[in-house]
Amino acid sequence: MFGFLKKMFAGGAEAEQSLYDRIGGEAAVDAAVDIFYRKVLADDRINKFFESVDMDNQAAKQKAFLTMAFGGPNNYTGEDMRKGHAHLVEQGLNASHFDAVMENLGATLKELNVPDDLIAEAAAIAESTRADVLAGWTTEERAAQKQSLYDRIGGEAAVNAAVDIFYRKVLADDRINKFFEDVDMDNQAAKQKAFLTMAFGGPHNYTGEDMRKGHAHLVKEGLNDSHFDAVMENLAATLTELNVPDDLIAEAAAIAESTRNDVLGK
Repeated sequence: MFGFLKKMFAGGAEAEQSLYDRIGGEAAVDAAVDIFYRKVLADDRINKFFESVDMDNQAAKQKAFLTMAFGGPNNYTGEDMRKGHAHLVEQGLNASHFDAVMENLGATLKELNVPDDLIAEAAAIAESTRADVLAGWTTEERAAQKQSLYDRIGGEAAVNAAVDIFYRKVLADDRINKFFEDVDMDNQAAKQKAFLTMAFGGPHNYTGEDMRKGHAHLVKEGLNDSHFDAVMENLAATLTELNVPDDLIAEAAAIAESTRNDVLGK
């Protein structure tokens, strides 16, 4: 979130040395991101936008982003600012929230003893991104969202790939792979593909049991919230590996999360 930090200090970088090097390289970028998110998560004006966000992953992406923006090694592959924030605009992100982020950015730089003139320069560059951050979806993107999640993630091919990668991860995860001992994984994968196709709004060819009945025997074997959390983690990692956009991952995660009580027999 708040990728406008991309341009911070870029205009004032000295020809002979990048800002990344001048501020102290990797250690300085790591410190800035950690302090920034600490402040943001403590700020009730904006922390709601980070609910259910994997903050370790978020911080890692931001560190890669800032490293690139400051002239260091370019390992960043994220979305542009408008697309990266459009789902948050849908959730109510507005100018007052942008102001709050600007305030936290300034406080972070002050805490790191950045000179006032460079803070002012950073603030001006960040402010120039306001329109993109708050622009939201285009008309074409809104029309695309009327499609089912199944279609938007790529249809049958995407679901098939996701299920195959998902079970590879699950079977390698010692927190949950015990629940798949003696399971016919080819049959299991086929059922899961049919289920996700239905759950994501595609053709309804699922004929399996409902979530409660289908998992009751696993609940008796000890299946609980920690195991469900591990499955959710593997699902998100799978979709990330397939380069599914963050907003679609969040949508898929919400659908999966809606099954928690039935899966756990609550």
